[in-house]
Amino acid sequence: MNSRARRLITLAVLGVLVAAVIVGALVDRAGAAPPAAGDRAQRALVDKYAPYVVVRDQVERCGSGEPYRPVAVDSVLGDPQVVLRGPDGEVVPREPQAQDLASLGDGYYLDLPGNPLDPGCAYEEWFRGKQESPTTVYGRVTADPAHPGMLALQYWFWWVYNDWNDKHEGDWEMIQLLFPATDAAAALARQPTQVAFAQHEGSEVASWEDPKLLRDGDHVAVYPGEGSHAAYFTQARWFGKSAAAGFGCDDTGLADGSTATILRPRVELLRGDEPWLSFTGRWGEKAPSFNNGPTGPNTKDQWAAPVDWQVEKGRPTAVALPVELSVAQESFCGLTAAGSQLFIDLLANPGAVLFGLAVVIVLLTLLVRATRWRGSPAAVVSERTAGQILVTPAGLLRRRPLPYLGIAAGLAAVLLASYAIAAFLRRPEPTADLARVGAPATEWWDILGLLLTGTVAALVWCAAIGSVVAVTADRPVRTGAVRGGARTLVSAVVIAVCTVTVLLLPVAVYLLGRWAVATPAAVVEDTGVGAAGRRSSRLIRGRWARSFTVMIAILVITAVPGALVGALLLLVTSLPFSIVNLVVVLVTAAAVTYAAVAATLLFFDLRERESADRPVPEVAA
Repeated sequence: MNSRARRLITLAVLGVLVAAVIVGALVDRAGAAPPAAGDRAQRALVDKYAPYVVVRDQVERCGSGEPYRPVAVDSVLGDPQVVLRGPDGEVVPREPQAQDLASLGDGYYLDLPGNPLDPGCAYEEWFRGKQESPTTVYGRVTADPAHPGMLALQYWFWWVYNDWNDKHEGDWEMIQLLFPATDAAAALARQPTQVAFAQHEGSEVASWEDPKLLRDGDHVAVYPGEGSHAAYFTQARWFGKSAAAGFGCDDTGLADGSTATILRPRVELLRGDEPWLSFTGRWGEKAPSFNNGPTGPNTKDQWAAPVDWQVEKGRPTAVALPVELSVAQESFCGLTAAGSQLFIDLLANPGAVLFGLAVVIVLLTLLVRATRWRGSPAAVVSERTAGQILVTPAGLLRRRPLPYLGIAAGLAAVLLASYAIAAFLRRPEPTADLARVGAPATEWWDILGLLLTGTVAALVWCAAIGSVVAVTADRPVRTGAVRGGARTLVSAVVIAVCTVTVLLLPVAVYLLGRWAVATPAAVVEDTGVGAAGRRSSRLIRGRWARSFTVMIAILVITAVPGALVGALLLLVTSLPFSIVNLVVVLVTAAAVTYAAVAATLLFFDLRERESADRPVPEVAA
């Protein structure tokens, strides 16, 4: 071989090497070879409709608000605090990578740092170390073999922890858009026909032109429930009592004065060859019941049959609670949250919870057995046991129903009117800001109206208590309404201020016992506000514990029946909120009337006991 031939071969080899280096650099830079036309169209489609995620702000660490963001699974894979476990709980690899999850099935699960049944702030603190992880959603373009000519565009959200009525590590949520198209290129030339948002085990659907679907251009606004991350179409509080709608109250709203932030996630296109995508185990620690970590996207119905899932199973609406919650709705939300937490505590520490419940039952039994309930004297002015004070009002109300019914009806009318006015004043204000669509009106006249409405309702409430005392004691109702109402209002304001100021809570407890019968004293003995308070303190001297216990029972009678009846009606019936609220107001008015009668009987009981304690003077010879 001559020298010229050798030079040509050398140049050819060098050319091949240079070409290889250039191609390698391009592949390394792009992550893959230049995409095909189909991939480019899919990329363009998922970017065009990339959703905006609007989350409630968290002002204080571990406080209310949403502490998490949807992120890529790579943000937890490779973390030294994350463990992949096998069916027997053994560690498969620590710091698992995406390749370690490939094709693993039932029994395998990721174990994140924390206890899902007792999270505390552990998951939040751990996630704060991932603030550099960009907000990310996964886009997928797919067809449904059963529905040719339809194309589904899916966006999958991965949240590291679900902190709602159910608590579990890992949380997969999604939304989906349907196109009358056969491929991504055709979909780019058309608009979607329908959108579906996954909510718990169900979904809610809307047409592309539906006013409830909020958008910035083609970017859909998604409002995840705080903690649950169920996807909603707007900002509100949401009512659910099923697996499809969730059991409890989701919150995406701003009625409590919170603010929200619009997140604009980047989109990673799912091509189907990602190693972690074939993982059918759980993306969170194993735990009992609904606290188990969830399985991944490829195990969901909408993965293989997206059109059927949306068209056949999507419901047209979710049930939004009013901006101004009534005591019925507040009680339902509170009781479902408390019941769920009690169940989780029972799973986490059954011995301690069962022991605590047993102690409560024993204490209640002892309290019930510590007094006599039957055999109450017929006369209103009599000594009575604590139990007789609490049950005797039923007989008095039956014997003289008309005066009490009139007072209760007036109170109910004012309560209904005040609720209607407050609901009107707190109606959401029109806005084009995607972060404030659920915010109530905040003009100064609205705030002034709310204050006036609340003040009038409080005055009528207190006047009704004074009127009930007057009817029970056979005193003029007008005088009773004025003196008893003033005394009740002053006591309630002072005790409320002490209660809100947590440091003064013991003072509030003391005053509640000291002023237990101040309102009846003002009405029956026709005394001023200050004199009635002093009279009450003299009557309970030496009987503070008994008076305080009876007053607590009277307060329970006032507050609990309406709230409990309302929550039960929402749970077991399909009555509209307006009817439930009406029933709650009527029950509350009756309960206030009953409680005021009981307070009057307590006053007469203490006054009779005071007379019996006085020494009998000697008679002169």
